[in-house]
Amino acid sequence: MREADEQYFETLETELESAMDVAQRARQRGGDPKPEVEIPTARDMADRVENILGIDGVAERVRELEGQMSREEAALELVDDFVEGTVGDYDTREGKVEGAVRTAVALLTEGVVAAPIEGIDRVELLENDDGTEFINVYYAGPIRSAGGTAQALSVLVADYARALLGIDQYKAREEEIGRYAEEIDLYDKDTGLQYSPKEKETKFIAEHMPIMLDGEATGDEEVSGYRDLERVDSNSARGGMCLVLAEGIALKAPKIQRYTRNLDEVDWPWLQDLIDGTIGKDGEADSKDDGDQSDDASEDADGDDGGDEDSAEQAGPPRVDPAKKYLRDLIAGRPVFSHPSKSGGFRLRYGRARNHGFATAGVHPATMHLVDDFLATGTQIKTERPGKAAGVVPVDTIEGPTVRLANGDVRRIDDAEEALEVRNGVEKILDLGEYLVNYGEFVENNHPLAPASYTVEWWEQDFAAAGADVQAMRDSPTVDLADPSAEEALEWASEYDAPLHPKYTYLWHDVTVDQMGALADAIDEGQVAQTDGARETRPPDASRNGERGASGASRRGSDPRAADGDLVLPRTDDAQAALERLLVEHVQDEDRLVVPDWLPLVRTLGFDRSLEREWTIEDLSDRAKTYGEQEAADAIGYVDDELGDEAGRNAVLAVNEVSPFEIRERAPTRIGNRMGRPEKSERRDLSPAVHTLFPIGEAGGAQRSVADATKHADSMSETPGRVDVEVARRRCPDCGTETHEARCPECDAVAETVYVCPDCEMEVEPDESGRAECGRCETLASPTQYTELDVREIYRDALQSVGERETAFDTLKAVKGLTSEEKLPEPMEKGILRAKHDVSAFKDGTVRYDMTDLPVTAVRPAELDVDPDRLRHLGYETDIHGDPLTHADQLVELKVQDIVLSDGAAEHMLQTAAFVDDLLEQYYGLEPYYEFDDREELVGELVFGMAPHTSAATVGRVVGFTSAAVGYAHPYFHAAKRRNCFHPETKVWYEDEADDWHYGTIEELVESRLDDPETDDFGTLVEELDGDLAVPSLGDDGPCRRPVEAVSRHRAPDHLVRIEVGDRTLRVTPDHTMLRAGESGVKEVRASEIERGDALPAYDGGETTMTGAGATVPVADGAGVPTDAVTAVEYVESDVEFVYCLTVADTHRVAVEGTYVGQCDGDEDCVMLLMDGLLNFSKSYLPNKRGGQMDAPLVMSSRIDPSEIDDEAHNMDIMDRYPREFYEATRELADPAEVEDIMTIAEETLGTDREYTDFRHTHDTTDLAAGPDLSAYKTLGSMEEKMDAQLSLSRKLRAVVESDVAERIIEYHFLPDLIGNLRAFSRQEVRCLDCGESFRRMPLTGDCRECGGRVNLTVHEGSVTKYIDTAIRVADEFGARDYTKQRLKILETKIESVFENDHNKQSGIADFM
Repeated sequence: MREADEQYFETLETELESAMDVAQRARQRGGDPKPEVEIPTARDMADRVENILGIDGVAERVRELEGQMSREEAALELVDDFVEGTVGDYDTREGKVEGAVRTAVALLTEGVVAAPIEGIDRVELLENDDGTEFINVYYAGPIRSAGGTAQALSVLVADYARALLGIDQYKAREEEIGRYAEEIDLYDKDTGLQYSPKEKETKFIAEHMPIMLDGEATGDEEVSGYRDLERVDSNSARGGMCLVLAEGIALKAPKIQRYTRNLDEVDWPWLQDLIDGTIGKDGEADSKDDGDQSDDASEDADGDDGGDEDSAEQAGPPRVDPAKKYLRDLIAGRPVFSHPSKSGGFRLRYGRARNHGFATAGVHPATMHLVDDFLATGTQIKTERPGKAAGVVPVDTIEGPTVRLANGDVRRIDDAEEALEVRNGVEKILDLGEYLVNYGEFVENNHPLAPASYTVEWWEQDFAAAGADVQAMRDSPTVDLADPSAEEALEWASEYDAPLHPKYTYLWHDVTVDQMGALADAIDEGQVAQTDGARETRPPDASRNGERGASGASRRGSDPRAADGDLVLPRTDDAQAALERLLVEHVQDEDRLVVPDWLPLVRTLGFDRSLEREWTIEDLSDRAKTYGEQEAADAIGYVDDELGDEAGRNAVLAVNEVSPFEIRERAPTRIGNRMGRPEKSERRDLSPAVHTLFPIGEAGGAQRSVADATKHADSMSETPGRVDVEVARRRCPDCGTETHEARCPECDAVAETVYVCPDCEMEVEPDESGRAECGRCETLASPTQYTELDVREIYRDALQSVGERETAFDTLKAVKGLTSEEKLPEPMEKGILRAKHDVSAFKDGTVRYDMTDLPVTAVRPAELDVDPDRLRHLGYETDIHGDPLTHADQLVELKVQDIVLSDGAAEHMLQTAAFVDDLLEQYYGLEPYYEFDDREELVGELVFGMAPHTSAATVGRVVGFTSAAVGYAHPYFHAAKRRNCFHPETKVWYEDEADDWHYGTIEELVESRLDDPETDDFGTLVEELDGDLAVPSLGDDGPCRRPVEAVSRHRAPDHLVRIEVGDRTLRVTPDHTMLRAGESGVKEVRASEIERGDALPAYDGGETTMTGAGATVPVADGAGVPTDAVTAVEYVESDVEFVYCLTVADTHRVAVEGTYVGQCDGDEDCVMLLMDGLLNFSKSYLPNKRGGQMDAPLVMSSRIDPSEIDDEAHNMDIMDRYPREFYEATRELADPAEVEDIMTIAEETLGTDREYTDFRHTHDTTDLAAGPDLSAYKTLGSMEEKMDAQLSLSRKLRAVVESDVAERIIEYHFLPDLIGNLRAFSRQEVRCLDCGESFRRMPLTGDCRECGGRVNLTVHEGSVTKYIDTAIRVADEFGARDYTKQRLKILETKIESVFENDHNKQSGIADFM
């Protein structure tokens, strides 16, 4: 590591230690669950291992061993330390074995997963039949996250410790051996194993295993043959044990054998038989591999590799095949920017800008404005290639869009301000400009390289290869290689026999040979003249080359170089179309086309300066005349009217035959895309938002108001403000006072948790592992009690304690109940101060803010709204060139843990800082810590950054701000993601690839499509789909149908959330995104936040239908979704090994088990102010369930280790120039791996002193926040306004077929909604407005049969008819097919027949004519 990097990390850690000291003093004085900070700091893997286990001395010993041996060897070496007692403080032999086993698993998993804590339940000493003792390791489900090697090594570690402690081996009984075999088979059938050993293989392992493998039951299915065994607790399959035996010992036998051979005390000779296959192992795995390879070959054959070279040689230039799957199920209001690979769309340019990394795409800010602000920084786009989606970043050093204005002018717009000035006058966007994609994106997505645009960076290398002294030209103040004059470009091309400069290389591949000929004919008839705009100003008797003549009969001047002025051409449709497609800037009037910079154009076409040529179309070769004929129709079957369907659609060969210099294909690859999700920058609240984690039951009403709870009483005889809730049971160790608070109310000592058996009511002491089990009843003891709290008194005392009045805030909101294990309430004083400063509490007591994450590797002080002096104070002493940092426009390399906050996040941080200062001063009695007056003072402050659903925070430092609604940080800071999933038996409606509808389990849906999945380090299998599979979903404007982009299978957590909704049951992972209905519509919340009585949006099956028993809640524009009430929420042990997930396009929502639910987007990070986390986070507040510790900073990393982050960031290229060989390889559609030797990616610097620096980029950009701050999708009002803007934009874009957009909106949005809602109306239930009782049919009396109240519909006419008029209008206005119009007309008739009253219908005479 460089000294500068070490100093940077030491600076962060020094500031962190200072903050920790303050927080430590505060926690010792307050009423927090523990008197110390509960987020341990980890500098490295050794620290993380010690922190996650809580075993003192482990980190130091691990560091000693790390440099001497592998981690596996270190894990075995640590066994000696545990046995001898030099590491760990264990009194019992089984305790020492348990410590060694947990440490081994933590070490092998780098301390980042829960397996060491939750995957090993306990270690026991049991007796063999001969009276000797043996070790029993009791595994739990989360051991799966450790992986097979760690699982197997944990058994070896246990055996090694056993041998050192002198404990005998496990001697399995015959029935236990049979039980292992039956259980593995049962578990494999029920859940599935990565590797399933044969029966005799399992029995062989069980017979020879020196350690008993045991575990908790994880499934409902029971064994049939070997039941009720004395030494086995359950008749069900033990998932953890099965994983260790099958995917650990059986699968990893060769790896384990390497270590057994080095241990004198341990001998596992039977492993050799297992490895040799003499126990029954066959070639099944090989057969499977062969099948996979066959599938791969088949997929490659169908891929977009552009076809074979021979056919390309005959038909036209090499091209990647257009891909249209990103267009499927288009959403109204989110525009298409380009149809697949269509001329006029984005032009692929290779490179990486400084604000560019994985899953991002560079777009010119002028383009962002000219597409009516639908693109903003951070907006997601669904793209044709190389991946499926990307976040938009502004890059103004690439070429901007070319437009035709209403007055006929064709201009390229390379300035965002100019774009804003002209956008109201834009008639057509002829070209969207360049689209910057880095090489690493093609590596990450394993996508063949697409032909590169001919850009300056490529041309310079061609120019140098032709013999030019490019470096000398760069150094010359009179030469601008990137922007030469026309004379310079032509001279260079001629003198060095080099390709023409890209600035003057037009898009000849976008015009036909006939159009090229028509343009040449127009030049024949044209002349050079002095003009002012589009009007000719030369004297009427001047010749066409600018010279005067008596009658203008002289066509050519004696000195062609003396010709000066603009090229004036007769205006013809063909000539105008050719100039527009070539992207030649020009102006026009009624009968003339005026080209100001005309010389490169005419020279390219073989004309001399006197506008003479020596060729005709007939002179061209047959190959040139027919080149590009394979491009007749695009991916959607659209044939460009301007080009027709004749051959010779690519004029690049023809122009090279007549040009005096080489002309390259300027932009051979176009990339189609459309808008995905808008950007995000907003605070993260619980739903509903609360200020304090203090329970008030139902006394607070719907608003959960503490003030209301102080006045609540169930009856007139009861005292107001007294509430019965479940809280902690604690006792003061000094005075014996019983309390529910963290500290004794009498003597202020820290109270201790008291565990009481719920059966015999005896107190129970926890064992070494913290497990409190009653020895008499064999029941787990409880640390909670139901008691009556005087909320009025607690509220009054809290206000008095912090010196505040109720007028300091609007409403103080609390939780109904606590979900943590001990149910320890948070001090109400904290909630009062949060309410005062308008910040809310998350489930762990912290205050959070979410932002779309974008990468950046270099920044300017000016764009961060920070003074250079401030950055120098933070260690930014030099810019990227090594010059001292003195000016605000200098570029500096961003340090890996420095972040840029959005303006909204900065404002929220100021509010949080004010809360923290008041907390320190008014509650803890200490000095304020921040004392900020404005946001500039946030610069240099530390924060926590967390990726979604992880359990580790990374320390970051604020270095600036951006007006964009995103959070910028180093790519290494963003490299962590996770998905949420469903139980495998979850039922889902889906439309398969043959357009047939099914209702089946998500397991069946996913497993049948995992043909060739990618696998990550955690065993997740992901298979990307082509969009032919669709599911019902819920969009911003109501029910819809959306394609499934990917399916995945994940290791299941140890617990799931079971939610009862009506007569249906949902089982999801605890942090799964659910949809909760409220007065303002549907809001996304986590499954752990769902409570009994909540309303969930309902769906009853079929294509897009929905129904529910509850009230209809609004979505948007009057659209309503019926609801069902939650009747029960329960955390249950996971009975499966795997859970399943769908990636649903755009909405990220799907209907399962009659309920609409959501998914995790995965591209947002949250930030927390450091001191807030240190003071207020507590594990004691976390929900008592598996997964409850997700989204919680259980450990914080003070420094990022690049080798431990996601591989996606390692594939990012870090070059300032791509080599010439790379560009040439793209023209061959090479595989990314074929050029890896000439490219440099971040992975190559891992483990070197450059791993934190030298993130070079090929392109700069002026401002990180250039372009719109917010997408028009977020600023426009109704869905109809968004859709009208979408269709209006489609008319302006040359790359978009507006009729196809309209067709897709109607087919994939309006029609399914209309048909589904009409069906839902006909099948709906009715509901009593008074008591809520539901009925399948309307009672004959019209009144509720239960209470006599009013009965009303649950699906109303408005939700059925809302889109019919709009759909018909769109079909007529945008030229939809007659078939589509007829479908709409038939549907309109059906709707009218349902809702029109024939008896009251008014008729006119026309009805009878």
